[in-house]
Amino acid sequence: MGVIEKNGKKYEFVAPDGGWGYMIGVGVIINLITTSTFVACYGMIFKDLFIELNMDSTGITFLNGVSAISAAFAGMIVNPLLKLLSLRQLGLVASIIFNLGIIFGNIFVNSKLSFFLCLGVLQSVGNGLIYNISCTILNHYFVKRRLLAVSFTQTVIGAVALVSPQFVKWNLETYGFRGTLLIISAVSLQNIIGMALMQPVEWHMKKVEVPEEIETETKSLLAMEEKGFKGEEDLKKVNKSETENAIKNPTEKFSVENPKDEENQCKKNFMSNIIDVSLLKTFLISNAAVGVALSLFSEYLFTFLLPQALYALGWNEGNIAWALTLNAMTDLGTRAFFIFMSGWLLNVGSHEIYVVGLVLALITKLGMLWSDDMLVMTVFITMMGIPRCTIMMLLPVVVADSVDPDKFSSAIGIVLLLFAFFNLTVGPAIGAIRDLTNSYSTAFYILSSCFGIVIMFWTIELIYKKNKHKRIPKEDSIKA
Repeated sequence: MGVIEKNGKKYEFVAPDGGWGYMIGVGVIINLITTSTFVACYGMIFKDLFIELNMDSTGITFLNGVSAISAAFAGMIVNPLLKLLSLRQLGLVASIIFNLGIIFGNIFVNSKLSFFLCLGVLQSVGNGLIYNISCTILNHYFVKRRLLAVSFTQTVIGAVALVSPQFVKWNLETYGFRGTLLIISAVSLQNIIGMALMQPVEWHMKKVEVPEEIETETKSLLAMEEKGFKGEEDLKKVNKSETENAIKNPTEKFSVENPKDEENQCKKNFMSNIIDVSLLKTFLISNAAVGVALSLFSEYLFTFLLPQALYALGWNEGNIAWALTLNAMTDLGTRAFFIFMSGWLLNVGSHEIYVVGLVLALITKLGMLWSDDMLVMTVFITMMGIPRCTIMMLLPVVVADSVDPDKFSSAIGIVLLLFAFFNLTVGPAIGAIRDLTNSYSTAFYILSSCFGIVIMFWTIELIYKKNKHKRIPKEDSIKA
């Protein structure tokens, strides 16, 4: 966003919060439907293939780790790639990579190596690129109505996810494993259309006049801020020291750098293009990064293992498909709630809503684990759709509220990188424990404890920030 002056008036370019943004929303819906709708059904889709390839829980969780690190790598390199390709060109490349993984891999896969290469690498690299690009461009087009835009797009995706378990069940019964994958591959090809709709936000920004009152107020605030951080005496000292240094070392500014220094500088520039160093010092160790990544990992792995656990308890395909459908219904209802209550929820705060979702996730998972009755378990699985929606849908909103707009893409990449780290380290460990104990409950208890840890630390952070704001007026009054 920039400011221009025309006919004595100043204008500012702002995000459209509509216009072509609605078409961007359509493109994001298409992209995320094709990449995420069938994730909850992977346990059903690949059930026979897991047996055929002799893959136990350790192998499945390791596959999740490979997928996560591939998606994280793709998410991290979006920024440097956008300097070589336009946003739409990169999106089309991502769609091609994703579809190559699912079409030429999953349909003809007959070994662990080909399965890992196609599903774990190719498809996941495409998925990481598509997800980062979709979230970034939606974040650019919508600022004031961001929560509403995210809620609406995610609601449509949830509506499609509602029918996906029954759709997969019917296809498996009618066409078998390979036929089902062929149909899913045809669906995934539509993300090429979704990426074709992506246009740079600069093409559609609105020109808004800047009132003189706001301009004057902004200048005065900047002047006060400058005086507050660095008084006049400090400024004189800095200017004096800079002048003295310039007199003593007149050629320092124009000195030729050492080749090794230039090489080190090039390496630093290359790394800074991939990873924003400023984010590593602040965002990397925050709950908005570590907490979100750990919660996403726990929810994703729980969802992936749930069908296998239900098969082990003696549930048939129809019961599992029905439970997953009810889960998708509550997920959809929660997304619709976010649409109608977006204004009120915006005042509450995305971080606070996210923590409430984590509490519900912990309660529903423990409730399912503490019961052996199929009806009670189905009720808790149904209720899991509420926190699942919160964890999945609010991720880009929580990140966007934690960093500057120009750092959003890098921040998403960091979250994906942390998500991959948990999948590669904690995931296989949980899978190995499940194989050793022959108990899905043990694995689910460990995953539930991850939610408990995040809830504890994030609650402490929110309480600290709230009390800190309350203390500021008191301190000011004492000084006065």
